[in-house]
Amino acid sequence: MKPSLNTQELPLFRVGEGQDTHRTIAGRPLVLGGVTVESDFGLDGHSDADVLLHAIIDALLGAVGRGDIGEWFPNTSNEWKDADSAKLLLHVWQKLSSDGWRLQNLDCTICAESPRLGAWKPLIRKRIAELLNVGPDQVNVKAKSGEAVGPVGRNEAITATAVVLLAGTPKTES
Repeated sequence: MKPSLNTQELPLFRVGEGQDTHRTIAGRPLVLGGVTVESDFGLDGHSDADVLLHAIIDALLGAVGRGDIGEWFPNTSNEWKDADSAKLLLHVWQKLSSDGWRLQNLDCTICAESPRLGAWKPLIRKRIAELLNVGPDQVNVKAKSGEAVGPVGRNEAITATAVVLLAGTPKTES
């Protein structure tokens, strides 16, 4: 006789994808992945405009079907004006993890013509792992240039993408 398998105890796996773009602007710090990067410019946005953490938030929310960053933190609300995106990520992740989700891995890419991010990637990776309470081996950060093409290549914008794999036996499904 074959043993029965209780499918309610098996984890669910969910994949989420996120993307964000912000224009470059003088006179503002450049924050990427919760790390302030040395640069002559920052990013324009309602919050601190951390394009990478915004993409990660959208990937997490997308994986569990809970909307997007704009629904959780509207840019029309003074409550989120100049907000630290690390706090936004922590708020979302605390909710999802308390609902039974665990991060299996995160892969993300920052597209920026400048500054060159090679030396910053380990710091960004470490910071994201800390925020999500996972090991650095579960987080990958890549950096690409714009190859002098389009808004990224002309240094007018920075974009970021993120893909997450979550596993869990969620307490609630919304």
